Amino acid sequence: QEDKEGSEKINTRPGKIILYSDAGFAGQKREIWDDVPDATSWELSHTISIRVIRGGWVMYEKPRFRGRKCVLAEGDVEIDNPWTAYGDTGDTGDTGQPRGSRPFRIGSFKRVVRDYRTPEISLFAEENGEGARLRFSGSAEDTRSRGQALAAASIIVHSGLWLLYSKPFFDDDPYVLEPGGYPNLKAWGAKDPSICSMHPIRLGCPVVERPGEPQVLIYETAAFQGRSFTISRDIYDLKRLPEPALPTVGSLRVLGGCWVGYEKEGFRGHQYLLEEGEYQDWRQWGGYSQELVSLRLIRTDFSDPALVLFEAMDFEEGPSVELSEALPNTQLAGYGTVTQSIHVLSGVWVAYEGPNYSGEQYILEKGVYRNCEDWGATDCHIASAQPILQVREHNLHFVSKILLFSEPDFLGDHVSFEEDQESLPKAFTPRSCRVRGGSWILFDGQDFMGEQHVLSEGEYPTLSAMGCLCSTAICSLKKVPL
Repeated sequence: QEDKEGSEKINTRPGKIILYSDAGFAGQKREIWDDVPDATSWELSHTISIRVIRGGWVMYEKPRFRGRKCVLAEGDVEIDNPWTAYGDTGDTGDTGQPRGSRPFRIGSFKRVVRDYRTPEISLFAEENGEGARLRFSGSAEDTRSRGQALAAASIIVHSGLWLLYSKPFFDDDPYVLEPGGYPNLKAWGAKDPSICSMHPIRLGCPVVERPGEPQVLIYETAAFQGRSFTISRDIYDLKRLPEPALPTVGSLRVLGGCWVGYEKEGFRGHQYLLEEGEYQDWRQWGGYSQELVSLRLIRTDFSDPALVLFEAMDFEEGPSVELSEALPNTQLAGYGTVTQSIHVLSGVWVAYEGPNYSGEQYILEKGVYRNCEDWGATDCHIASAQPILQVREHNLHFVSKILLFSEPDFLGDHVSFEEDQESLPKAFTPRSCRVRGGSWILFDGQDFMGEQHVLSEGEYPTLSAMGCLCSTAICSLKKVPL
């Protein structure tokens, strides 16, 4: 956390993963908020489902963040035993079960990407950070020059979580590099210095999961210690609460809804966006100091975000830019850093004083802001903005659909389904398919029994492309819940 007078104040975010013990987002549900040094006691099937709500994470094979790694970016994913990707299939180990089908153990989790800092990595021509240096801050799908691969003898990861590939276009298994120094090839597990493509893991937009269930658990001191109480409404001044009155918030857990915390009473002073998650102390909500004495619930509809930034006050003539998605730097849109009025057409937005969502932040709900004082600023500098999005586990407008064809390459007769099918028509044998929405689980037995094959949206021209053996018949199918 840097001072207000510094070049950049970093805005951190809470982390959250929802892990399901089975495929299809089913089975035992477990919420992960921060690092887990030892997860070996968790009972999991050979295929698990993970919803990464916030943060960039690394899942390790062994406890205390050791062993092989699997990177988890924001979004939904189903993972077969992740360590089979490293060549563990085909043998039975010491359990008598094929490795690809037996339950696996997760060793530990680490939350690596916590803030919006621009990812940055330096590659050096010699070991120990010596020699010519190349610096990167974005994804590169092919770093080769005149057919020659980029070579690195040592690396420094300044920020972000990086995936480095020995082949172009992100092919093959990547090396996973967390922030820190890598003085030689052995330090990042490589035998060859060639790096042909690379990709950083970044944070997405702020999100809210349960806007209709507002609840915050406030603690008197840091690390969730001392007196505590629960709120589900705006707090104008903590000091004036009848019992227990507190001078400030020491730590808090946002259990539902999206809130704004303020440095001063009456919703004044520095503003801090409080997403659902844990904040062990004032640094974790991006505070300039320990003061946080009023809180306000955001009640605006989060859907279809849109806003317009105006360079002039009161929406007068002059440059303007309309946004419907995150913009890390207003100059990328041909617009400057001076904004004197704002019209939020829909949704909820966070505007930032600095680029890449840094510096002072201002939470903007639907409405008009005729000057900077209307959104709580003392000057008119806005250099980036992004919407707050709602996580939709059940989107009523989304249709899952699968088309099954009786011949390879989408030929012959076909049938389509939008709902679970306990059994398929007896005279119909699928040999290719198209998944037009969502993910589907195919079973080789009726009533969702037998071997399973999970297909995400895409085209599967043959049984082998569907992950099925040539002799396997598809007898029933089920949608993966959204």
